Amino acid sequence: MAPKKMTLAARRNLHYNMAPKKRRLAGRQWIQKIEEIHRGPVEARRPESEDIPTEFKGAIVEASAAVVSLESYHAGPGGETMFVGSGTIIGCEDVNGTYSSTILTSATLLRSSTESNAIQDDIEVNVYLADGKSFKGHLSAHDLHFNIATLSVTSDVALPTARLRPLDDSISIDPSEILRPGENEVASRSFQLHRHSDSFKICPGDTVVALGRHCGETHELWAALGKLSVDCCRFDCRELFRANCRILKSGVGGPLINRHGEVIGVNYIDADCTPFMPINIVSKCLKRFQENRQSCRPWSGMELTNLYAARIGKLEKVISRFNISKGVLVEEVIKGSPAEQAGILRGDVIVQCGKKSVQGFLEMANPRVKVG
Repeated sequence: MAPKKMTLAARRNLHYNMAPKKRRLAGRQWIQKIEEIHRGPVEARRPESEDIPTEFKGAIVEASAAVVSLESYHAGPGGETMFVGSGTIIGCEDVNGTYSSTILTSATLLRSSTESNAIQDDIEVNVYLADGKSFKGHLSAHDLHFNIATLSVTSDVALPTARLRPLDDSISIDPSEILRPGENEVASRSFQLHRHSDSFKICPGDTVVALGRHCGETHELWAALGKLSVDCCRFDCRELFRANCRILKSGVGGPLINRHGEVIGVNYIDADCTPFMPINIVSKCLKRFQENRQSCRPWSGMELTNLYAARIGKLEKVISRFNISKGVLVEEVIKGSPAEQAGILRGDVIVQCGKKSVQGFLEMANPRVKVG
């Protein structure tokens, strides 16, 4: 049996059917777990900013100009602080002589303390730049499933913006195509010749940096070095990737950058890793919000994972049947869903969608969006 190839009609059916509310519970469960970590006690830890290699410092300084500190609090006299985090300025435009900037962050900053799947009503946000200047932030878009939000601020001068770069997660399981130990950093350095390509190809062990700003008397930048991992996050949000950076709670919503200073994701926090949402997913969410003025989300009715992330036993069966090294594995198909109607079965490997090759999960989760 050959790997699955989806017809254009089936692809359209998958992308234009909306998820029933009961299936969004999975996203809520992940959010609730994240909330417990954010709001509950977290073991004290310090990002190792002093151990940053020289070759990364230039990229960090370049990216830092767009990193802001955020504080949300209840409106009114003596308003209690709800959450402190970080964000990234991703856009700035001139509007009749004043500048309107867009800040990307985590929706945790705005989430209700009593209802996890709602935004707090009486909330205000302070935005702090590196020099301590502050602005009032206004919520412009949010998606509670993916736990992302954007704020808008108005200023008299243009604010610096970050460079964004989508991820290419098409990792092969063919031994001849896998880098041997010690080759990761060499391959990463060679990528400098292609730094303006449409996507940044990830590789297990690649060095990345999580950035954030302290919130208080100073808004000093901190940086936490780490490595990309292909291990799946234990949360049920399959779109999450992970790195082993050790960040502070003030870094929630801040950027994850590559060695070129390009933002590749939005950081969250866990006890033993830094989950992050790839900028591919973020870009698609924001585009849908602009088009529909709401956080509607396509639903396929199937659970997917990269072929390289499959269990060894499952991988052996897939390879013996299909003899392939890249693709997206179907782990579950929901009864009555668009995926079932399209003829997709659990255990299938999708290698083509709409006559286009599919080599990684992000290509199926969201068609590539060119940003930055």
